[in-house]
This record gives sequence, C-alpha cells and structure tokens, in this order.
Amino acid sequence: MDAGAQRRAAWRELVFDVARDSGVVRLRVTGASMLPAMWPGDVVTVRRCEVAALRPGQIVLHGRQEKLTVHRIIHIEGDRLITRGDSLAQFDPAVTASDIVGLVVEIDRSGRHIPTGLSLWQRAVAWILRRSAVCRRIMLTIALALGGYKRRSGDTQVSWVG
Repeated sequence: MDAGAQRRAAWRELVFDVARDSGVVRLRVTGASMLPAMWPGDVVTVRRCEVAALRPGQIVLHGRQEKLTVHRIIHIEGDRLITRGDSLAQFDPAVTASDIVGLVVEIDRSGRHIPTGLSLWQRAVAWILRRSAVCRRIMLTIALALGGYKRRSGDTQVSWVG
C-alpha cells in the first residue's frame, strides 16, 4: 500500500472511531455523485445508528478500504444494503453492517439546513443525471461556478470539517 492509501485508510479509521466514540461526526462533501441532493462543499452530519433501523431512501456514510462514501440506500437485502449516488446509474457493491459509519441526519449548505430526502424536482433531476453525461457535466460546471467543487471522479467523498 502506498503512502497516500495508508493515509486515507488511517483517516477512514479515524472517522469510524470518532463516530463510534462520540456518536456524531461532521464532514464536508467533496464529490458530485449525490447531485442534486448534495453539492460539493455541503457539510453533512452523520449519526451512528443501528443498521436494523435504516430504511431505503435514507443517506448513509459507509467506508471500505481507504474510501468513505455518502450514498442513498436503494434496497435492503437481509444484512446487506444496496446504495447508489443519486446522479449515478450503477449501484455500489453491497454494503454490510461493518461498512456503515452512520446515517446522514443533516445537510448544511452555506448555513442553510437542506432536507436529506428528495423533492419531486430533485428526483426528476437525479433521473436525468443518471441517464445523461451531458447533463451531469452541466451540473458539475454549475457546481464549479458556485465554488467549493474541485474536479474529481467517482463517488461523493467526504473531508474533515475543522
């Protein structure tokens, strides 16, 4: 494992430890896979929870190897959760209880509280983004113009809020 991967793995473990010990962790979203519900730069509050209490439609923070991801629960199959970013067409590999950091209970955008559920217009936009690379690029351009977004690929990642 290279130095960067070791650093990311240690950071992931720190987030898990903080969530386990204090019950709550706040992190800044740095990716764009949850557009339009979450924008790069939003701050999420994640509360530790029992996996049995989770339901489809809720947003969770989960981690594997050195990666932390914020995605919405699409389906629950026994002790496995199927998640996906709102603007992504493909599902994530199944998430197990040991991968779950907690439930996203709040989204803060520039001091405003944003609901974690999807409104009707957000569902429509997410549906379009899942099917159109051109529309995704347009939304990312808007996010870039609004600030707080740095071009990255992949899932909605998180960074520490100081």
